[in-house]
Amino acid sequence: MQNGDQAALGKLYTSYAPVLLGVITRIVQHPDVAEQVLQETFVAIWSRIKVYDPSKNRFLTWGLAIARGIAIEALNTGKHGHLVQPSETTTFAKKIEDKRIQEAFCLLEPQEREALELIYLKGYSCQQAASAMGIPEEALKSSLKMAFKHIGAQKAA
Repeated sequence: MQNGDQAALGKLYTSYAPVLLGVITRIVQHPDVAEQVLQETFVAIWSRIKVYDPSKNRFLTWGLAIARGIAIEALNTGKHGHLVQPSETTTFAKKIEDKRIQEAFCLLEPQEREALELIYLKGYSCQQAASAMGIPEEALKSSLKMAFKHIGAQKAA
């Protein structure tokens, strides 16, 4: 695929589309939006394949990071809201605007917030995020655990 072989892209699509679609659907929770995000994911994979380094990540891990980033962007921006039926628009908008989660995110410690942003919004691996933050990987994982606890406690309140 790094040499521009479109048949290789077809094989990757056949192999990985079901897994990627499953992850995307869990994030956007709407089948039509998920399919659009899946299409954008494979366009992004095709355009970024030259930067993929198999010595750093497995292809699936790399592809999942791209898919997650595009799905989160679609959810946050409402970019594909036109694909949602009018009766579902309120539910879709509610998921985007969930104030409790936004408030909980704002109340996180700076290190917890940064860890979540790097891992879940920017698609960094734990090793990459720890390096970017200048902390050991175990400290990063501890920050993530605390962030999830804080968000869960706020959401339950």
